[in-house]
Amino acid sequence: MVKAVLFDVGNVIITWHAANLYNAMIADPVRRAFVLETVVPMSWHAAHDAGVTFAENRKERLLTYPSYKAEILAFDERFEEMLGELVAETVAIIEELHKNSVPLYALTNMPAEKSAMVFSKSPVFGYFRDIIVSGVEKVIKPDPAIYDITLRRLGLPPEEIFFTDDNAANIDVAKSIGFVTHLFDDPKTLRPALAAAGVL
Repeated sequence: MVKAVLFDVGNVIITWHAANLYNAMIADPVRRAFVLETVVPMSWHAAHDAGVTFAENRKERLLTYPSYKAEILAFDERFEEMLGELVAETVAIIEELHKNSVPLYALTNMPAEKSAMVFSKSPVFGYFRDIIVSGVEKVIKPDPAIYDITLRRLGLPPEEIFFTDDNAANIDVAKSIGFVTHLFDDPKTLRPALAAAGVL
């Protein structure tokens, strides 16, 4: 029986894409693609999620790509511009679960330095009993270690936790551990999944 619901944050509760910033910052599509794919790729950003500071992580980038200094610094200084809209369907579900006194938690790959800013974007983040942030724990999904941390923090066995995430690899590992899982690939499918799990 599910006793708690665990949410991913990025692109589940609030949209986040690095391209949101660089689409506005760089007019030339060729330069923009090079920045996103080579200068500040998601593989590089993963270090932020794992607890490396922006100041430390950009040192090598600045040496390697000195002509892209503005774009590299913007990843930190204009990070907020990568955020998009709140996911209305998810926000409505969180509000409903909160009213029904369902224990709510979040597990997110996110830089520690940016978490407070992200969580300020909606009052629903105040409904979570705990939010496990990879940048604080210095381990990222889908590493099983962060799920172990989550289980200890929630104090529940995995089969009593409903977990939704937009990343299939994260869901696969969570499912293998025993979580009740839902791949968040369409906001409209979350409510039926929670209903099937007996939560809504």
